[in-house]
Amino acid sequence: MFFLAQSHAGEVLHSHVDYHHGHYLLNLDMRIVAPLKKVRAVLFDFNALRKVNDTITLSRLLAHHDKKYTVLMESRACVWFYCRRIRQVQVITDMGNGYLQSITDPTQSDMASGKVLWHVRPDPQQTQQTLITYSADFEPAFFIPPLIGPWLLKKRLLSEGQKTINGIERQAQHERR
Repeated sequence: MFFLAQSHAGEVLHSHVDYHHGHYLLNLDMRIVAPLKKVRAVLFDFNALRKVNDTITLSRLLAHHDKKYTVLMESRACVWFYCRRIRQVQVITDMGNGYLQSITDPTQSDMASGKVLWHVRPDPQQTQQTLITYSADFEPAFFIPPLIGPWLLKKRLLSEGQKTINGIERQAQHERR
């Protein structure tokens, strides 16, 4: 499933969502109208992630050591009539060169597995813009009703991705650092 989308705010340059043997695979290439330093400040403000996306009901930095951050996130996701509270504890590693890796701890989460790789870098064409590549592999540890199924959940993941891009841009544009 491929989509190209653009909005007045953050822009999705390319997106792809797939479902394979219980795993949801999501890839987004995005452009955000805000400088890299401010975008990074938003992404690393782990206690305020709900300002980026209101689906997130709680985010809290649990631990920090060197370039590793343990973060608790709770969200409430609804697709049609089906709503679910989702808890995730993630270990986020700043790998350098604009790469961030997030691994979900399945023993403390409602996910059987979760891996995310972010690549956050300045746009070579526009100094006041940031490019982000987001690649994720999620495997829920909870039942998803067949009526909702992969097709509808894939659409929801794309809309949440666009919402998150817009939220990052909005917060970065208000960032004062």
